Amino acid sequence: MHIDPASLRGKPTSVTIGASVHVHNDGRNTACQLYGRFALWNGTTPIRTDLLGPPDLPAGGDGNGVIPPTTVPLADVLAGKVVVELNLETGNDDTCHVGPKQWTVDSFVLTVQASTPGCGRLFFRTTCRNCEGAVTCTTDTLDGSTPYAPVPPVVPVPSCQDGCATACPPCVSTDRGNALTRGSDGCLYAPDTPALDPSPCNAARNTTGGLLVPRIDLTGIAPGGNISIQRSVDIDVTGAPGCPERWKVGARLTPVSAFLNSERQHANLLARAGNDVPIPESDIVLPEAGVYHIDSDVRYALGSATGGSGYIVGWLRDETTNTLLTSYTQIAAINAERQEQQGGTTHIMTEYTLASGPRTVRLHLMFVLTGGKITNAEAGGTDSNGATRMRFLKVRD
Repeated sequence: MHIDPASLRGKPTSVTIGASVHVHNDGRNTACQLYGRFALWNGTTPIRTDLLGPPDLPAGGDGNGVIPPTTVPLADVLAGKVVVELNLETGNDDTCHVGPKQWTVDSFVLTVQASTPGCGRLFFRTTCRNCEGAVTCTTDTLDGSTPYAPVPPVVPVPSCQDGCATACPPCVSTDRGNALTRGSDGCLYAPDTPALDPSPCNAARNTTGGLLVPRIDLTGIAPGGNISIQRSVDIDVTGAPGCPERWKVGARLTPVSAFLNSERQHANLLARAGNDVPIPESDIVLPEAGVYHIDSDVRYALGSATGGSGYIVGWLRDETTNTLLTSYTQIAAINAERQEQQGGTTHIMTEYTLASGPRTVRLHLMFVLTGGKITNAEAGGTDSNGATRMRFLKVRD
């Protein structure tokens, strides 16, 4: 299915598609039961998979395939996902034991309607094309069967000033809401000044300049205009011209977030070499269900006075459910033949999905000695050159 976006009017969101096709069994054998498929697909998802019939179509017989009007998203059509499939059986069948055959396919008709509310009257336009793409027929209907013809505009009749001759009266639209009527004398009549409900809740008023209906202008909040330590929502309001005038109102989540400095001394990992060392001062609490971006800066110091080797690893864990958020991340490593001292900051980052909250996330550390002698291995705190930090930001509900 292909639609030229420039041909669309208004802002439709869906398309109604219908199709039909004629097939002829050229022979030389009878078709097996229901002999094919006339289907409508959206990507890999079947929307309609109507079988072709009548069953056991003999050689020389004719059949038809029909896809009734079906609504699909316009965005999927524009993306090239919506296709019509014709599948015909041509070979032997294990059940019917029929021989090979061939088919002639013609009279493929495709009906497409993309509509949006407006002042006019909606109708279907069916266009027929041959195999070369040339248009062979165009039919307009109101509902797929009732013929439709455009209604000429209603214009005054000058002869009404001379007794309202009705030899060629103008057409008057029968659309609902047309205020003009034609009297039995052939003249066109406009309605009188409307009677207004006197209720104080009625905002419409008759004024010397005509009927006045007060207008309400809606104003939204620009991105970044709603700043708070609490969760908040920015409101988008966009006016769309039309008849009637339409408004689009949207909401933009200002997500929860937090930042934490681990204001403590480094944990002595050397004293607990090979063991899990939790850092409770790093705890952050994810308050509610959603998808969170979590990251941590881990400050460390690692050294050897005489030479040695080992490494520090870290990971994040959901303490509420005892769930590992990240794999073991190397924070620092040393393999020195002589004295060496190092320090720095390593980053751990992940995305975590919660079905419910709150949840407590904590940093865990471990030092592993692999040879020689290490004189200090510490991490998870704050020193004169940096700090261990924890951050989270909710990115989706």
